[in-house]
Order: sequence, then C-alpha cells, then structure tokens
Amino acid sequence: MGSLKALLIAGVVALAATSAAKAADLLPPAPPVEAAAPAPAEFSGWYLRGDIGMAVNMTTPKLTDTPNPLIGLPADAFDSFSNPTISGSGIFDVGVGYQVNNWLRFDVTGEYRDFAHFQALEQVGIPSTATQFADFYRGNLSSYLLMANGYIDLGTWWCVTPFVGAGVGWAQNHLNGVTDTGFAYNPSGTTPGAGFPTGGYFSNGVTNNFAWALMAGLDFDVTQNLKLELSYRYLDYGSAKTGASHCLNGTGAGGGFSVGNCGGSVHYISTDRLASSDFRVGLIWRFSETPLYAPAAPIVTKY
Repeated sequence: MGSLKALLIAGVVALAATSAAKAADLLPPAPPVEAAAPAPAEFSGWYLRGDIGMAVNMTTPKLTDTPNPLIGLPADAFDSFSNPTISGSGIFDVGVGYQVNNWLRFDVTGEYRDFAHFQALEQVGIPSTATQFADFYRGNLSSYLLMANGYIDLGTWWCVTPFVGAGVGWAQNHLNGVTDTGFAYNPSGTTPGAGFPTGGYFSNGVTNNFAWALMAGLDFDVTQNLKLELSYRYLDYGSAKTGASHCLNGTGAGGGFSVGNCGGSVHYISTDRLASSDFRVGLIWRFSETPLYAPAAPIVTKY
C-alpha cells in the first residue's frame, strides 16, 4: 500500500513537470537588447576645389593722368576722360580647404583673371587758344589673386546646400600693351590751323592691392565626396596703373619715341578701385568618405 502511494505521487509530479515544460515552449522569445542609436557624425576634413567663371566689371573706372597735364597751361585749360571702360574677364581658380563641421568651412584659393580690355579717350583743351589734344588709349587688364575665404553652410535639403561667405586677400593687377593713338590741333604753333597726329605707348604696369569679397551660392551633392558649386561673388580688387609713357617724337631718334614729346615728362594712367560681379561654376572634392550624418539605427521588430 505504501509503495502504491509513492508511485502515484511520483506520477503526479512527473505529469506536472511535463505540462510546465510544454507551456514554456509556447511563450515568445525574449526581445533582443537594442543598441543605443549612434549620434549624428559630423563631417570634417580636407578638400580640393576648382572654379571657372565670368567677371563683369561693375563700375566705370575713374582715371587719372599723372603728373597733371594742366600744369603750366592757361587757367581755362581742362582735362577730361570719356568712355573709360573695362570689359569682362575670364576666371580660373584652384584651392585647398578644410571643413570644420557641417556648417563651417575655410579655404585658400589662387586665381587668374584675364581677357579684360581697357579703353578710354582723354582730351586736354585750352578754349582761349582753340588748342586741343586727344589721346585714345587701349590695353589689356589681367590679375592674380590669393584669397582666404570662410563659408557658412545653411543646411542641406534634397542634396542642396545654400551658403554665404566672405574673403580677404591680395590682388596683383597688370595693365599691359597700352597704346596711345592721338591727334593735336594747335593754331598758335609753327603751322597755324594745322592738326597733326600724336601717340605712343606705355610700358606694362603692375600694382599690388588689398582685395575683399562677399559670396553666396548653392552646393549640389553629386556623390558622397563630390560637390558641384554655383556661386555669385562681389569682388573689390584694388586699382591698376600703366608703366611710363613713350611718345612719338617725329624724328625717328631713339626708336621714334621720347619723353620730351609727352609734355616734357613721363606720364602714367591709373584707375581708382576696381570692382566686379563674378559668376562661377566649381567642383569640390572631399578626401574623407565620412558621411555628413551616420545611418539610422536598424529597426527592431518586436512581437
């Protein structure tokens, strides 16, 4: 009897254990432990850039003839410039920069500007004696610039990043190949009532200037490392000045040109400060492959 009771108790215990194990098999597995979402990864690193474009000179340059050609002339004498113009320039630049974070970057660029044509007509007259001199100048303006620039990126929408920026630096302006085609009318001269041609040329001139710029534009993400940039820039790049004048002497002596026929002294033509609106297209290549933002954490299904 005691053996039967012990056997019955053992069977009940075994049946209960089997039922508990089956019930445990029906429960869903415990959900996986989620890793903490990574913080956004800010891009920082070096990049290269290059731009081409067109510069439109914004202002009519104010010209000065040095020394003053009116020195020693009657009080009613005048000196004026007509139609002084500088045409547009082609732009090419290359540079290296560093992106500090998602909104701030800096770069240094070296730039060459060329194909600008300079022209002006200068008239010196003495109404009281009906004397008049006219000189038509033509030449070419080219420039070298070294600029340090800073930019603020204003956020990215659909792979497009608007930005604003500013720069300061150095500009070296070259006024080359300036010629002078002129005419003089002097009724009180040795042949009263007769006019005669004048002219000459100027040596090439170089000026070194402080330059500054303001910029705005759009960057387009072409690939993770490559951006296409469209930008506008206002540039103030200093002044330009010819070299010394060489005037026709009519005798052929000294190659046909002399200082004495330039009013008795060497003359220089110079501009006031030059400014242009620059329209540029550029490429920016980033060395780093770090994305601007880290990918989102994987989605975990719970059930």
